[in-house]
Amino acid sequence: MEIHQLRYFVEVVRIGNFTRAAERCHVTQPTLSHQIKKLEDELGEPLLQRRKKGVAPTPFGERFLVRATTVLRELNEATAEASAFRSEVQGVLRLGAIPTVAPYLLPPLLHAAREQFPALRFTVSEEPTDVLLQQMRRGDLDAALVSPPMQGAEEWGIASLLEDELLATLPEGHVLAASATVPLARLVAEPLVLMKEAHCLRGQALQLCRDARLETNIAIESSQLETVLALVESGLGLSLTPRMAIARAASRPVVFRSLAPNPVYRSIALVWPRQATRTHAFDAFLQLAQETLAESLKEREPEIEQSSVSF
Repeated sequence: MEIHQLRYFVEVVRIGNFTRAAERCHVTQPTLSHQIKKLEDELGEPLLQRRKKGVAPTPFGERFLVRATTVLRELNEATAEASAFRSEVQGVLRLGAIPTVAPYLLPPLLHAAREQFPALRFTVSEEPTDVLLQQMRRGDLDAALVSPPMQGAEEWGIASLLEDELLATLPEGHVLAASATVPLARLVAEPLVLMKEAHCLRGQALQLCRDARLETNIAIESSQLETVLALVESGLGLSLTPRMAIARAASRPVVFRSLAPNPVYRSIALVWPRQATRTHAFDAFLQLAQETLAESLKEREPEIEQSSVSF
């Protein structure tokens, strides 16, 4: 059963004439008649009967007319709804973010989205990278803010948003705080306070040390960046903090310094399942994120001397 067959049938009943119905449907009269005959053969019942004054539905045709009209109306409404979604950004976007990004990027990003796309709603999941990837694989999330690289990179569409410097983090009064930059070797010679194993920030810090062939002494682990800063403040170790987080730590007696000999950055990206269908709302949100995030972050950061190398 084809949609055009339903349209032809409904138009013949409405007009009562095969020839004029064919003209309205922009097909030849034999084509229209043939398609209605195919529909009748599939249903196993005649739909139309010829009379002196034209064509009328059979008793079964009258009942089928109600269903055909309903199907066509629902189809038209669905098409109109799709058109509305194309012209206005709306719906629900299920967004994830890693904990070392969520408190710092989501507020300005979602604020900008609310102003530009008032009909778009969000749900937010804040989890480590591996958990977010599993949620996207299950179809529970549409996209996530993470810090690449990730396992199974071929599974994901990736849009880079910004580069975020990792800063040596020391308590006020520490001997290394007297310099404008901190050598990586001097930093990791001290006890370190790092995020727990599930968090990519820890992996990035350890990879940095491995690349420099430096041994580390991890004194304390935490699942919260705010707790890491509090532990550094208490003199229990040194750490690495994303630049985006330092504005919220301004009241703490801690000091942030770029690493020497070169500053180090982590990438922040929006990722989504490569096989998923990208909606109009998703594309609009992605464009907004690319246009506004880096600028918003600059406006919120205090000045830190920096100079350039990336993960």
